[in-house]
Amino acid sequence: MGWLWGSNGSSNPENNLDPSLQDFLTKEAPTGPKPALPSKPVEKPKEEEQSAQTQPKAPEKPYIPPQSQFQDGRYAHLWKDYVPQNQLEDRAKTEQDKLKDIVDAFNDRKADIGRIALENCAIEYMEQFECFQKPKTYWQTMTLCNAESKKFNRCYDMQSKFLKALGYLTMDVRSPEESERIQMHADKLYQQMLEQEAAIAKAKEEGREPPKFESVLSKRNVALAMSAGKSQPGDDEQDLWKLIKPESRKRYEKLLGEMPPADQEVEKSALLGEMQAQLGQAKQVQDAFIEERINRMKRREAGQATIGDNIKRLWGWDRNT
Repeated sequence: MGWLWGSNGSSNPENNLDPSLQDFLTKEAPTGPKPALPSKPVEKPKEEEQSAQTQPKAPEKPYIPPQSQFQDGRYAHLWKDYVPQNQLEDRAKTEQDKLKDIVDAFNDRKADIGRIALENCAIEYMEQFECFQKPKTYWQTMTLCNAESKKFNRCYDMQSKFLKALGYLTMDVRSPEESERIQMHADKLYQQMLEQEAAIAKAKEEGREPPKFESVLSKRNVALAMSAGKSQPGDDEQDLWKLIKPESRKRYEKLLGEMPPADQEVEKSALLGEMQAQLGQAKQVQDAFIEERINRMKRREAGQATIGDNIKRLWGWDRNT
């Protein structure tokens, strides 16, 4: 029965939301009046309808879906009733299934962050693994491969933050090629950061003044790495930062102030990228609830309201309709 009971007797999927998202929806989400439901379309006068029917219509070209190999119109009659598989699956899904899909998609993106960061740090991981298996020096044995572990852990942590800052965690629909491009850009920025750190360390050893570099996540560096005009989370970071409530913003600023200056920009960009992803998920969850509410109203008007619809109405879910 839709949102109240699932087909397999499972609990309300709202309880399966990620704890950080639940905290975000309750504390960070902007407050205010609920979104207004769409109003009924205005009926056109009969005179306008009659005049529109008398006007000659231009012949319409048959719609050719992108799945067809013949975009010139051949075999169009075979494709006129074609419905993509994903649309057929969506029609059979309940509101509960749609909410579950949103939660699963976000959790999959979070899992992909760790997997991709591990792929980008494959060399560092192998160095650590080989050190554990067969240490080459007495120092590695005594320190339990501490240097190799630090190198791998830092690579993994920074690659994860770069991926978040570049928008990999967002719920935007993208192709595997676009996801791979973001992965390559994250690794490119990490290698650029290592080169800057090596140049600074070398200057200090030689007694020279260390060179100054702008943050690897600056708008210019990100644009050079992405090699595209797409907007990144950093382009509207001020708007995102304003969405954080003052008490939470102070807590984040205190956390950033305790970090080295070189890491503050990376940490802030990763935080904003993660927040942008949470906003995207919260928007999809909100849209799912609005769609479910509209469907309840339609069922009630058609005299097909379910027991769950009636219970939710008694609980006040439709009090402003």
